[in-house]
Amino acid sequence: MARRWCWLLLVAAFAAVTTPISGATADERILSFDSDIQIGSSGVLTVKETITVSAKGQKLKRGIYRDFPTQYRDHKNRNRNVSFNLVSVTRNGEPEPSHIKDLNNGVRIYIGQKNKLLAKGVYIYTLTYQTDRQLGFFDDHDELYWNATGHDWAFDIDSASVTVHLPETVPAHRIQVTAYTGPPDATDRDYRSQIMGDASVRLTTTASLPVGSGLTVVIGWPKGYVSEPDASARLGYLLQDNLALVIGFLGSALVLLYFLLAWYRVGRDPLGGAVIPRFEPPKGLSPAAARYILKMGFDNHAFSAALISMAVKKRIRINQQTDHSTTIERDDAGDNSSLSFGEKALYAALLGHSRSLELDNANHKQIAAARDKLKSRLVDEYHANYFFGNLKWLVPGLLISILTITGLAIADLQQIMMVGIPILITSVFSFSAIRIWRQGKRLFAIIFLGIAGVMTLGEISFMSITFDRGLVFMPILVFLLGINCLFYFLLKAPTRLGRKVMDEIEGFKKYLSTAETNRLNTLASAEENLALFERFLPYALALDVDQEWSEHFSATLEHAARDPDNGYRPGWYHGRAWDARRPVGFADRLGKALSTTVAAAATAPGSSSGFSGGSSGGGGGGGGGGGW
Repeated sequence: MARRWCWLLLVAAFAAVTTPISGATADERILSFDSDIQIGSSGVLTVKETITVSAKGQKLKRGIYRDFPTQYRDHKNRNRNVSFNLVSVTRNGEPEPSHIKDLNNGVRIYIGQKNKLLAKGVYIYTLTYQTDRQLGFFDDHDELYWNATGHDWAFDIDSASVTVHLPETVPAHRIQVTAYTGPPDATDRDYRSQIMGDASVRLTTTASLPVGSGLTVVIGWPKGYVSEPDASARLGYLLQDNLALVIGFLGSALVLLYFLLAWYRVGRDPLGGAVIPRFEPPKGLSPAAARYILKMGFDNHAFSAALISMAVKKRIRINQQTDHSTTIERDDAGDNSSLSFGEKALYAALLGHSRSLELDNANHKQIAAARDKLKSRLVDEYHANYFFGNLKWLVPGLLISILTITGLAIADLQQIMMVGIPILITSVFSFSAIRIWRQGKRLFAIIFLGIAGVMTLGEISFMSITFDRGLVFMPILVFLLGINCLFYFLLKAPTRLGRKVMDEIEGFKKYLSTAETNRLNTLASAEENLALFERFLPYALALDVDQEWSEHFSATLEHAARDPDNGYRPGWYHGRAWDARRPVGFADRLGKALSTTVAAAATAPGSSSGFSGGSSGGGGGGGGGGGW
């Protein structure tokens, strides 16, 4: 008896030592993954997947989920969208609740109920679905290249099998079969296959598939047994596969067509007359008004020209210190009768209750309000009488652009986000750089432009490497942005009166830039020439010909500035822009410095930024799944 008990104890000990006790037996896993595929003569696949799982309450708490891609790249790297129609879902042969969630490139089917947990055990899930456009039609054969299990399962797969049913008329000896196992791009062939007489093929793995591995099958047969899409169907597929690009191109074409029609309707300028030199500005036009009409809009140069005009008329003095601060001071040597309507409003807004004002952003509210007041007066006097901005005609084009971008986002949100966000960031840096440049902070502006350039090159390089449609989306988005900006300017149009006045302004501008130096020096005294120089200097600055105007007086300015008895300097200005050794550059230096100062002073502090082989995983199908 004792010998018998010792024998039993030895057997038990041996069994304990040799029995696997690793966590593998306790892990949740897919015990078998069996796929049955029926290929219809129309090319539609009906797929029945039977997935047997061992649930331990870890990841498999309520059921499983199955991911199915619906967007692929075919063998020619073209985008392809396939359909997915879930027919039925069962668990252990009984209908099981499920719901579908959209993914970036497909769908996810959740099987189970959120408020119902599974007991530990083995469960058999069966999904039946239909999908199309999964077949490849080649010159000498047709084929199914199908990632049966997918590679993205969260569990090991102990065994997998695929049964493919071709149309029964396909001869068995004309069927070609191969398969691949392992992770993506692997070419392992751990499988066995059998071609049966009913035009069906069965493939079974001979090794387990760890997480990240899958089974991909390739079945080929002669042409003519499955209907190939005709020309109209291929065109429909082309539009379907490239819906975002179709929306982008059609939307861009519609925006361009609208703006061309709008420009033809309201944006064409009346025919101008002959432009002949004029020795005086158009009657009643201040320098700021001349610039406003000619540019059909207001900017900081108009503001600067108005300041200099008031200084020349002896109503203010401009004082620029060596620390780059600029102050305007009241000058009572002149009177308001010499000021234009807009200049009077500007004078009152700047110095109405004080003797002086520093052009610094500490006073940005007062300076910005004064700038707005001048702009408002110019608009009241000259807009509509001399030109139309036609901004309301921009609205439909802008709306079509927004609808186009919205359509692109709906059709392909991932691509639009990938392309649109960098373009948006680049645009912000570019516009900030322009703004900072105008404020005189050239180094920061160059840094911002550099960042914008690097981002643009990086985005283009990234899309080139990934061979994605972003290379097409980028021009579409840039075009929509650019076309709206372009027609913001092109839709502005002068009235007939405005065109006549513009011709007169151009004639005066021509005089300022081409006046004969000899004639100026011989027909007037030095004092009269200097008075003429100062009188029209604000107009030359406003019309961007200040350097040319100054050069006509080069000899007079240099002689007067170096006069040992009474050296000339503008009485209304004191500061670094005037250099008796280089008086000809005074106008250019003053104009740039003042415009930069005005731009910076009217900006609130902190409102601008300081800175053909196959492989595992190929073909259709694929995806993966997990537990939830």
